[in-house]
Amino acid sequence: MRALSEGQRDKVERALEQHLSFSKAYFWTPPSSASGRRWMERKNDWGVSFRHEGVRYAYACSVRCSVRNVYYSGQFEADGKRVTVRAFKRLIGES
Repeated sequence: MRALSEGQRDKVERALEQHLSFSKAYFWTPPSSASGRRWMERKNDWGVSFRHEGVRYAYACSVRCSVRNVYYSGQFEADGKRVTVRAFKRLIGES
């Protein structure tokens, strides 16, 4: 397997960092104000995509805040099919 370029490696590491930091978000306390909750949602809704060895990888995450909980949804894809986080970890050799 060919090594990732520097830009691709940064994207994979950022996606993994986001996923790990928000995986237990349901137990977090959301911001107390509505504007704070909207800001948190806008700040953390993002995604990345790149092509490596002919395979298109993508990660999209969504963060939603209610008055009492923070909800996180992260989706990893390889060529349009859902994969687990392990597929991204293997790209940087953390598996």
